[in-house]
Amino acid sequence: MNKDEKVTLIQQMEHARQHMHDLYAEYGLGHACVLEQSMLLDELINQFNRMFQTRKQPHPVLDQILNNDDGMFSLSPHSFYAKL
Repeated sequence: MNKDEKVTLIQQMEHARQHMHDLYAEYGLGHACVLEQSMLLDELINQFNRMFQTRKQPHPVLDQILNNDDGMFSLSPHSFYAKL
């Protein structure tokens, strides 16, 4: 997968994440359309992760999250969702 394909996949992931957030805001967490969008986003994330597992390359997004000091990464998932 070349750089342009990675950028496109990242853009698809961001679009899917934003769409899921919009659906959540309108329908709530347990609605079927929110869960379906979440599964679609999961598949895109899995696709992205497979690119790095098969090539044994560093994972730039994960590295950025782990090295970012903005407080979005925490061992507790509750602190992440509290910032949404």
